[in-house]
Amino acid sequence: MSYSIHWTSRGEFTFNQNIEYLEHEWNNTVINQFLDRVSAVLEKIRTNPFLFPLHNPSKNVRRCIINGRIILYYRIVDGETIDILLFWNTRQHPDKLEL
Repeated sequence: MSYSIHWTSRGEFTFNQNIEYLEHEWNNTVINQFLDRVSAVLEKIRTNPFLFPLHNPSKNVRRCIINGRIILYYRIVDGETIDILLFWNTRQHPDKLEL
């Protein structure tokens, strides 16, 4: 069974923030590697959303490390849908992380 992926507005915003950062600080190779990794992770989540560990069990939020600096947070909504909540840059202070 394959789940559908729903991007929240915050998920889209933080994803785009990371892309913009990469565009300013890195090259197309790094951007493409990031995009490929995100696509691969989303496919894994789509087919097996329980693959990655729980971050917040009471909210059913899971986390997946995209690379050394970016963590994807997502939630299993029901038996069919996954919400992409946030792409967190680990350079930020952890107290700012709100899910």
